Amino acid sequence: MRRSAIHGLAAAVVLAAASAALAGGLRWELGIKTETPTWVKVPDGPGDRTRVVWVGVYTVENKTGETRKPTVRCEIHTDTNKVFRDGGDALAIRAMRKKAGNEDLGTAVDLLKGIDDGKSLRCVATFGAVDDRAKKLELRIYGLHDPVHMVQGKEVHEIRYWSVKYERKGDEFGRTEDPWKTLSSGWVTEEPEKKPEN
Repeated sequence: MRRSAIHGLAAAVVLAAASAALAGGLRWELGIKTETPTWVKVPDGPGDRTRVVWVGVYTVENKTGETRKPTVRCEIHTDTNKVFRDGGDALAIRAMRKKAGNEDLGTAVDLLKGIDDGKSLRCVATFGAVDDRAKKLELRIYGLHDPVHMVQGKEVHEIRYWSVKYERKGDEFGRTEDPWKTLSSGWVTEEPEKKPEN
């Protein structure tokens, strides 16, 4: 009985050590929560003209044990083979902050400045006028983990992103009235790129 207790204690110590190693920065990964894409209207030239900008709101959480400065990149890929990248549209960011009632809503630039351990930051990405003909889209968020790890003693750079897939019904008319429905979400790992030998 005592021997089992000792083995159990040893296993707990090993587990704690492994957790501490991960928290200490050997390999880190930030938590992520996403919200369904939405839109805002922003001024477009003189008079009352406006344009629609699609935005994605996401929350990044740091429980890695250290402050992190991730280079976060957000993209929308549509079933019409188009890619829309976060453009940091200042007017759209301002409009989304007003819509959300949150002046502290951050951006990828704020994440790059650093997010302390134990903290989270709700951010917005702006994608412009996403294709009205698209019925399906995939939101990809890159930069949420340490891309370097060791395989058989060699450094391997791994591209991994958080993927959320959505669909909407209807035609290309009145697209702001057609809500997106979440189909799936999860981590996607692209083929690792090995660091060239010297």
